[in-house]
Amino acid sequence: MSQFQDDFVVGIDVSSQFSVVAMLEPSGKMIRKPFRVEHSPAGFNKFLEILKKEEERLQRKPIYFVESTGIFHLPLFFFLRSNDLKGFVLNPLSVHSIKNFDLRKVKNDNKDAEAIAKLAKYQDVKFSLVPEPKILALRMMAREYFALADTLTEIKNRLCTDLYLIFPGFLSIFSNPFGKTALAVLREYPSPKAVQQADRKHLTALIAKNARKGLAWASKKVDALMEISNLTNAMPAELSVLDSKITIHLETILQLQNSQSEIEKKLHEMVDAKDFPADARRYIELLDDMPGVGFITAATLVAEIGDFSLFNSPKALVAFFGIDPSVNQSGKFTGDKNKISKRGTRFGRRVLFTVAMASIRTNRNGQPINAVLREYYQKKCVNKKKKVALVAVMHKLLHYMFAVLRDGKPYQVRKPEEHQTWRQNHMKLIAA
Repeated sequence: MSQFQDDFVVGIDVSSQFSVVAMLEPSGKMIRKPFRVEHSPAGFNKFLEILKKEEERLQRKPIYFVESTGIFHLPLFFFLRSNDLKGFVLNPLSVHSIKNFDLRKVKNDNKDAEAIAKLAKYQDVKFSLVPEPKILALRMMAREYFALADTLTEIKNRLCTDLYLIFPGFLSIFSNPFGKTALAVLREYPSPKAVQQADRKHLTALIAKNARKGLAWASKKVDALMEISNLTNAMPAELSVLDSKITIHLETILQLQNSQSEIEKKLHEMVDAKDFPADARRYIELLDDMPGVGFITAATLVAEIGDFSLFNSPKALVAFFGIDPSVNQSGKFTGDKNKISKRGTRFGRRVLFTVAMASIRTNRNGQPINAVLREYYQKKCVNKKKKVALVAVMHKLLHYMFAVLRDGKPYQVRKPEEHQTWRQNHMKLIAA
């Protein structure tokens, strides 16, 4: 049974330029037909006047509920909250489940607003709060960082396609085709013809300077470039116009990389600011100290989690990230090929995946980043697919992170047997 059954409940169906509102009395009676609220100062103030009049009539403060719609619900949500009204955000999956309650197939904004109000009033549905504004801003900046990363990957793939056609063999010359050295060469010599006409000493010096290696090593790279540039003489001359595509892609890559650097710098400034929540800053520092986790990753995870105090167990955190197993059971049948639910934070799950990948790798010296997780992953791979084993590592990482954030203590790599010994001693101390 809902805790809001006896309250004055307001359901708000949000779109980009306006919202539709449905209001229910404590008795459950609809106060008036659902009405439209324009997303403007005049529209917000008019809506507030309506709520105040009904609050005075019913002697109850309204409690409003909005469906999470990315960013569109935030202006109205914060406006109402600034006027001392309590509100909550509902998961779209929960809202969608009640929209088909009627047998008739009717879908419009009025029905949706009414469905949101009835769901909050009568169903014991899970809801969430909009995070602290500083955390919300951190979340949006971190998501923008990864959005730029996706665009950067797309442009790099396009550049690779053009190089396969225009400059075959170039991608195999440098260990990192998008590293500083390779990009510096392409900026000055974006085509095989440009390499053939290049001054050898200048090209050798350019490679040696950017790679920070000797002239002998750079000279070998020049020999390889000259060799592959001669192989392209058989290509039709008409394709030379495509050289400009490489230049365009290079400019875009550099611009995106600079934008990412600016966002990373801004994230550091936000976290280091005096008015940034101290507990969130401490959480970021704790996660940043974990093997395989960097500052961007730690900041993104904390921003996606929001209020950590809302999670009372590792299972709750696992479900929030959407890596809990889905359930497929009916009668005597129980499915044994269930996938993860993927119903939590998509960005958080993406970052957690990169942490899991980093945790099972080794560094340049051959030392494992996280020896315990690498061994755990290898054992899982004996009888599980690699992706399944990797999800198990993600699951384990969330348990580690929950313990670190709950206890406020730095992460320590312990083997399972060492952890059991530590736990037994810890429980004896508590019992004493």
